[in-house]
Amino acid sequence: MDLIQCIETYVQVVQEGSFNAAARKLKTTSSAVSKRIQWLEDKIGIQLLKRTTRSLSITEAGSLFYDRSIKQLDSLQLLFDETRSMNDTPMGKLRIGASAVIGSKFIVRYVKQFIQNYPKVRLQLITTPSWKLPEVSYDIFISREHEQLNSLSLKATPLFEYSAKFYASQKYIDQYGEPSSFEDLVNHNVLICGEGSTRDITDINGKTITVSGNFSSTNAESLLYCARDGVGIIFASNIGVQSDLKKGMLLPILKHVTVDRSQVFAYYPKLEFEHQLSRLFLNYLKKQIALENSF
Repeated sequence: MDLIQCIETYVQVVQEGSFNAAARKLKTTSSAVSKRIQWLEDKIGIQLLKRTTRSLSITEAGSLFYDRSIKQLDSLQLLFDETRSMNDTPMGKLRIGASAVIGSKFIVRYVKQFIQNYPKVRLQLITTPSWKLPEVSYDIFISREHEQLNSLSLKATPLFEYSAKFYASQKYIDQYGEPSSFEDLVNHNVLICGEGSTRDITDINGKTITVSGNFSSTNAESLLYCARDGVGIIFASNIGVQSDLKKGMLLPILKHVTVDRSQVFAYYPKLEFEHQLSRLFLNYLKKQIALENSF
């Protein structure tokens, strides 16, 4: 029997919870799946799965074997992709993780051209909340500088500067006026990112004020929609509002005030060999950013 095929079958059985479901995924028979699992257990010399006519459960040894198998299969796939990429036509799968705003507002701008340049590369973008640590299985994770990411023994390369400022629509300004200072924001309707109706904001000089508003949301797109509609003032990253600024749907206010500034980094694992697809994508991103900043 093929060892890798049997390991892949075992992983599929654990993920699907049954031989029949795994067989459907693998486009084979449940009898073939059962034979592969039995061969694998005989090869290892220990029971991985407890099975009866009605149930299937994983043993302690099986759980350890599953966790290690996932990592080894990922590493093997990476090796295959890396080897294939040595030819003139890069190919394989690149898993990119990113915080939600950076993924939806920044990375997606470059996907189309990259895929056109490298049609045999398959991109997968997974976005996560900014507070959540990424999975270790990502090839690249792009986010603002994160202390916990720095402690994970990952390599990091800076991409661009991130800053958060205040924006409003012309509709809001015409109706309510424009704040004249950072402190004047307490007299305006500020859209709150979160679940409360108030929020403390500290500028980069250390001055803190408490702003309030009649609309709050944990969804960034909802806040942007309301800001465009003149409901209130929004404070957001330059990445998140870039397209709105170009279209004139939002205008910068209090241009001299910045409430947050940091670098955005690409984090990637330290590997024994360089992942060529990761390098290819990062070089492409850096080139596009440099071209945009040259105008």
